[in-house]
Amino acid sequence: MPQLTTLLLFLSATFVLLVVPGPTIALIISKSVAQGRKVALPMIAGIAIGGAVAATLALAGVSALLLASSSAFKALKIAGALYLFYLGFKLLMTQPKVLSATDVDDTETPFQSFRDGFLVMLFNPKGILFFAAFVPQFIDPTLPYVSQAGVLIALFVLTGMFVDTGYALLASKAGDAISTPKLQVGISRVAGLTIIGAGFVTLLSKRPQL
Repeated sequence: MPQLTTLLLFLSATFVLLVVPGPTIALIISKSVAQGRKVALPMIAGIAIGGAVAATLALAGVSALLLASSSAFKALKIAGALYLFYLGFKLLMTQPKVLSATDVDDTETPFQSFRDGFLVMLFNPKGILFFAAFVPQFIDPTLPYVSQAGVLIALFVLTGMFVDTGYALLASKAGDAISTPKLQVGISRVAGLTIIGAGFVTLLSKRPQL
């Protein structure tokens, strides 16, 4: 178990890192505004579990494989970029949640939302390498490694869920207050373009040198 001062330092650093908006935050905000928290909250759970799996894989040695193997890194980044493109283009086609009587409600199911959040986190080689570089800085080599890593990963995931839920609730309230479908669609379009841009950044990323 890490010392209290280490946990507080890790928690502070994690909060600062996670509160800065990125592709997952853009995804959460757009889903919350356009389709409400019933879609955004399962996505947050998917992001959390995907982050936990990615962190566990990173600390279990997958990060070393990605650093050592150009093919493995390339395959994972292409998969991640393609999935970001898919999500971005899907957001570009999103319809507002204010529907007329003749419209068909195409709101995503909780499972679809969960799946999107989980895969975005899992198919991100940079995320895995980030965990491998960030978390070990707070591990005391004189204490058992596994228990420390488990506590730090859990703190990271819980902090992420707290931040993401805050964004989702605020965006959902904003979505309820937005009565103009065009504005709802505009927010989804901006988020879609942001996520597509993140896909290009992922696709063009280079494997760190050993």
